[in-house]
Amino acid sequence: MEIKWYGTATLAYETEDQTILFDPFFPMNPALPTPDLKELAGYGEIFITHGHFDHLIDAPAVVEAGGGPVFCSAEAAETLGREGVAQSKTNVIGPGDQIERGPFKITAFRGKHIRFDLKLILQTLFNRRMIAHSRNLIPLLKGSLRYPKGEVLVFLIEAEGKKILHLGSLSLDDEVRYPRGVDLLMIPYQGRSDLLTYTPKFLERLEPQALYLHHFDDSFPRSQALLRCSPL
Repeated sequence: MEIKWYGTATLAYETEDQTILFDPFFPMNPALPTPDLKELAGYGEIFITHGHFDHLIDAPAVVEAGGGPVFCSAEAAETLGREGVAQSKTNVIGPGDQIERGPFKITAFRGKHIRFDLKLILQTLFNRRMIAHSRNLIPLLKGSLRYPKGEVLVFLIEAEGKKILHLGSLSLDDEVRYPRGVDLLMIPYQGRSDLLTYTPKFLERLEPQALYLHHFDDSFPRSQALLRCSPL
């Protein structure tokens, strides 16, 4: 299996026979590469972790270009319908549902969204870079209102003898029993100013064999400096 990271939370899992896509999004930062629309549309199934615009806003374009169907929460499906995606192209799923496509078995768990801390919020709103890229502020605000979070899903992906736990936001529900010891844990390393001390509790709880960091890039752009490094 190959994993392709296209920036933000856009990831593709590819086997010899099939590829599935998660949270398609085209960065607003011109300094970052833009994914090829035709390439993403050629993958087929699209899975959405939650309804925020940086996980969902470009799904309609991918579907229109030939991608889909989309598997997502009821709230995300409602948003997609409002954005013109045909109901026949969306499949509402929730915690406990399993989807089998070719070599993939995908199981949905109830997730939880990270809570932004005050320091990060202030750093994001009040800095020179926000002024320099102020043209992005209105689209960001509109996107936040037009694309509500809805239910957050965590996905267990099983294929070719491997287990991958895929998170779209760095938090977990305290009452859910998630798989432990998976081969790979997908960590969206974004959303707080104290990630170095905030993250270890999830690693202790899940005990993954390896980590893969995503969603740390400066895709809007916003306050964080552009990180130029490879995911683990």
